[in-house]
This record gives sequence, structure tokens and C-alpha cells, in this order.
Amino acid sequence: MDKIFQGVIYILTNPSFPEYVKIGYAKDVRKRVKNLNASSSTPFAFRIYATYDVLEELEDLKLHSIIDNLNPDLRSRDEIDGKQRVREFFAMTKETAYGIFEAIAEISGTSDRLHLWTASFKEEAEEELAEENRDTILHNHHFKEIEFSSSLTGKRYISKASEKGTLMIVDAVSGEEVPNFSKPSKKQIVAQALKDLGETVEKGQNDTLYQLVHRLEKLVLLKCS
Repeated sequence: MDKIFQGVIYILTNPSFPEYVKIGYAKDVRKRVKNLNASSSTPFAFRIYATYDVLEELEDLKLHSIIDNLNPDLRSRDEIDGKQRVREFFAMTKETAYGIFEAIAEISGTSDRLHLWTASFKEEAEEELAEENRDTILHNHHFKEIEFSSSLTGKRYISKASEKGTLMIVDAVSGEEVPNFSKPSKKQIVAQALKDLGETVEKGQNDTLYQLVHRLEKLVLLKCS
């Protein structure tokens, strides 16, 4: 008997925020993307990076749970009118997200359900344009390289911008970048460094890693002046 798929779990990307992927469920992924792109709230359009065929609806919730258990700081969260809202955006590269899908498909013997989509000419052009814009933003922003310590790990770190414009937190001794799936996370490490310098960081505060590093940068530079 042929299996009847009820939809897909998708990985969507958007050149407007390359450090995030959107992972969710849709019965019709093309229609879902069309609805997302009907909004003018983002400079560039969403594109389908990969899909995984599922037999039941809302199977993405199981995958969300797996990622949250690995590292809850990867999930985008915000607070509106005192209520926390959990989003379907995760701080990871599209390659990392696809690697998770691939591992699950291989373990369950369902690799035939996993599909990597090919970008259209327009999508590739938008990604190139977005990359050029990020280079300009990075140049104008002038991220400063700083060294700091965090009592959470007892280590010293260096924060700096990579050539692609993403923020790197590097172990000052080994020279290795702290990975996205680290425990504690980069965000937790930086938040503790702020606390070590006397800053207040509320539990559940929704500052991004970039915002926390900006605050840390000011404190470190002030201390050194």
C-alpha cells in the first residue's frame, strides 16, 4: 500500500537574515512560501532550501523539541505585552539544519523522503545582493575585536566579525570558534561576562547575541581606556 504523505517539514532561508533558518510544517510548502512572501516586511524573499515528507501533520514539533533539547538558545523568542512568543526561526546555517534532517532520515531509513531544492536564478541573485549589502553594513558598523573572560566557563574569549559579517566568539587559547550547539551557548557565555562586569542581565531577556556583544564591547573598551 502506497504511503500518503500529509505534508512536509521544511527548511526556509531568507537572505535578509542568513544566520537563521525557518523550520516548520506545511501541507503545501509552495503556498506557504507564497503567503510569507506576500508581506513586505522583509527586504528579500523566503526560499525553500529543503523538505522532508511526513505521514502526519505538525511533525515539525518533534524536530523543534529535538533542537530545543540540544540547545534552547538557538530558538528565536521575543516578548510582546508581557507574553513570550516562541518562533520557528533557529540560529543555525542552512547546512547545519539540513544535516539534522539528513541524520534523522538516515537513522529512520527514510532518506527517500528528504529533498534538497535547487535555487532559482532569481534566488541566487538575491543572495548575492544581500551578501553585498551585509559587507557594506559590516564596513559601516566597525565591529571591534575585544577579549573578555566568562566565569561560566573560566575561559577567555575573543569576539570579532568574520569575513562574511557574522559574529564569532573564539576561544582565546585554542583559537577555535565556539560552535552554535555548544553548552553553554555563546549567548550564555557573553551574558555571564556582562554579569561579571557588573551589568544586569535579566533571566529570559530577549537580547540577541549581537546586542549582548555590543554591550560587552562598550564595557571592555571603557575599562581599557
